[in-house]
Amino acid sequence: MPPFDDQVREAILSAGPLEAFRRLMEANDALIRGPELGNGRAIASARTAIYAGLVAHWAAEEHQASGYDRPFAVVALGGTGRGEVAPFSDLDFAFLFDDVLEGNPLLLELQRQVLHSEDFQRRYGFSYEPLPFNLEDVPRFEGKQLNTFLDLRAVHDPHGLTERFRERIRATFDPFEHFLHVQDFWRDQWGKASGESERLDRFDIKNEGLRVFLAGIWTLAGKGFLHSHEIYRTLDDPRDLEAYEFLLRIRAFVHSRRTRRGRPKATGDHAEDVLGFEDFTSFGELLGPEADERAQFEFANEVRARLLSARRRVARFTNGVIGRELQHGREVSPGSPIVSGLGGLCYTTAPTGDSTREKSRAALSLLLAAQRYGVPIDRSELDGTFRNAGDWLVPVPELSALFYERRGSLAASFEFLSQLDGAENRLFPGHAKFEGSFDDRVLTERTALRGALARQKMRDLEKYLREGQAALAGPASVADPSDPTRSVSIAVETALLDADHLAAVKLALTTKRLPLTPEDLAIREDATRPLHERYSTGFSDIPLDEYYTTCLAGCEFTAETLRAARFLVANRRVFKERAAAGLNDARQVREFVGLCQDESLLRALFVFTCADRAEWESEAEDPARWFNTRELYAKARMQLRPGIDPARSLSRAGYSAHELEILQDFGKDFFSGVYRHHANRFGSHLVRLAQDSSFTCPKASVLREGSSTMLGVAARDYRGLATSISGAFWHHGIALRQAHLFSAVNHGLALDFFHLAPRGRTLGPELARSIEDAIQRQLYIGPDDEAALPRLAEHVTLKEWRPELHCLWAETTGDISSLIYVLTYKVFRYLGGNVFGLTAHTGRTGAWVSIYHSLPPGRSLEEARAIVRERF
Repeated sequence: MPPFDDQVREAILSAGPLEAFRRLMEANDALIRGPELGNGRAIASARTAIYAGLVAHWAAEEHQASGYDRPFAVVALGGTGRGEVAPFSDLDFAFLFDDVLEGNPLLLELQRQVLHSEDFQRRYGFSYEPLPFNLEDVPRFEGKQLNTFLDLRAVHDPHGLTERFRERIRATFDPFEHFLHVQDFWRDQWGKASGESERLDRFDIKNEGLRVFLAGIWTLAGKGFLHSHEIYRTLDDPRDLEAYEFLLRIRAFVHSRRTRRGRPKATGDHAEDVLGFEDFTSFGELLGPEADERAQFEFANEVRARLLSARRRVARFTNGVIGRELQHGREVSPGSPIVSGLGGLCYTTAPTGDSTREKSRAALSLLLAAQRYGVPIDRSELDGTFRNAGDWLVPVPELSALFYERRGSLAASFEFLSQLDGAENRLFPGHAKFEGSFDDRVLTERTALRGALARQKMRDLEKYLREGQAALAGPASVADPSDPTRSVSIAVETALLDADHLAAVKLALTTKRLPLTPEDLAIREDATRPLHERYSTGFSDIPLDEYYTTCLAGCEFTAETLRAARFLVANRRVFKERAAAGLNDARQVREFVGLCQDESLLRALFVFTCADRAEWESEAEDPARWFNTRELYAKARMQLRPGIDPARSLSRAGYSAHELEILQDFGKDFFSGVYRHHANRFGSHLVRLAQDSSFTCPKASVLREGSSTMLGVAARDYRGLATSISGAFWHHGIALRQAHLFSAVNHGLALDFFHLAPRGRTLGPELARSIEDAIQRQLYIGPDDEAALPRLAEHVTLKEWRPELHCLWAETTGDISSLIYVLTYKVFRYLGGNVFGLTAHTGRTGAWVSIYHSLPPGRSLEEARAIVRERF
């Protein structure tokens, strides 16, 4: 134990903790303001010992008083663990337990004193914010947290728990990944300072001085997870450590000139660490006010010269350490032939064995390491390990490992393989024909072949995964990811995929067009299609049921991954087709659930569809179809979780039982879909319409769901309501894409949602007001309005859609909004029907509209068809 710890203990015993803290800090502050320049280490060590000694005293008292008999320790980490605290440094202490943390009585009491009250601060004179850990946390340490634990040092540890933690870390951490963490910071941040040692306008002494040196120390210490002090003792030139300690000395002085500038950033950066020009002119102050001007002038010059020297020396030190590591090659794992060198990953020795399987395992293991760690492969390996890979590469277990690896980019791995002629075709038969083929996208965009487009889909999937993981881990995370009533987020759904189904989505994106499906055969036989459509898929000519078991037999994909991949490829268009078909009613949802069978396959199909369509036929291009996809997914997810009340958000919003009865009259179809998330927007208005007969005002609001722009309408229901609204849109030149109209039959209410295509127009409040006026006055449904109707409808057909529900379909080469208004008007005027939904689609040759409606009691389908022939 350092000698100064004895002084801290004696001061506590003689004067008490608070007074001891005050006296010891005054003495340390005096050293900081003194002229001695070679005592940077002594000042920092003494200051650290003051805090550590007081924390140790407190922890020992509380530990004994609690009667807690399980192993417990208080430790110092990071700069506190190195004994390098400055006046405005963070105090990095932690509580260690060999016990559960949840409900731990000792932990709760310690946190009460240091975090949830000012008890500790009143008794000891300072505060800190320790985090608790137990041994089960250790395997999850990575990045900055792992680096912080590198300098773990016991403060209070009667059971030797500190060393057990260090041994557990040594057994579970990845030394190469730690090296990459340090190297990345050096490359992106700290290393830039090595060329700016003469800069005077801004010098962050922590990031551009201390951490520059520590990057080299951590590079060496990370091999065996050693404390930085163990590396300090091995340095062959003492001047390197002296330069670092001089920076500690200057940092303490600069801090002494500061007042607190707010809380440090999450990165640990402190505003107090940043020197400006005026700080470089202040070093003469160290001599004290009694020194004359000439002495201060010369002393300041000496300090600046030594500071310049120190900055240069620490930069040279770490540049040399990291350069030497890369020149010699840093092992990916102990004893591994794969090392990271100056040019990237490479083999130090040629892979053993001459068989294609052994060569393939060696090559793909190198690719796997590059993907896992995000490190490039040395270019020389293109003429080494991967030489002529298109002649011998075969599927091996390392291929499936690429798909199961959640770190790094599988798209980047395939980018590398794409440099090797024939390599991907050997792994996935049919890939060569796929790459050279054309489809509608290639012919339309004319920018890239299909292999590059497939890799972009993989990048989109990886982007979803990163965003979903961040959302689930962040402060605004999804409260309960297992709750099927939550809103649909593509990113979150991607992050919720288990390992088997995430790998299946990746495999399906990679191989989607390679197996031959029955649908592919039917398309090939359709002579009405252009050749590029007839022969744009099924390139391996291997049937789907055989492809994954035959072609990937040498891999170790799980049976569930292969089953799911087959399912995704067989049903790759099903979301698109069902979303384009129109309304997601209960029957369609039941059929869809029967197809997917379980929630894992449902989620995988949803994520696969979104990644597959992220750019081509994207949400921005067709928001209505993407909305329908989300809604179908949400309804299917809900049906797979029976017993969940989708309207419970209304109960939480404070609606009474009677008010809930009014809102729930809109039915299961409304509350099981995506629209229910907007119920609160209109709930109070609908309740008032139902309870107050004198209140008749409708409410219209512009809503947004993903890329969809909608107008929501709450009103008293009347036959012709859809016609009034579509007529108002037509008069304003606003195109519709689809609508879903819900009725609370028992209370005479309507809650309707219209998907708009504003064509670049800003939809202001005047649109909502005009819709409300049209509803209030029941405009655009009178006999006189028929004269203004354009004659647009072509090929009009009427069919039964569901029992007692019908679909009127028509096409036009004219304006789609006009056709919608014409059809809703005539359904109202001549068929006597109530409209409950509509969909509209546009293509290269025209537009198509479907109006879903009922017929009045007693009117048969044949009678209705006769009216359509006469009037439509």
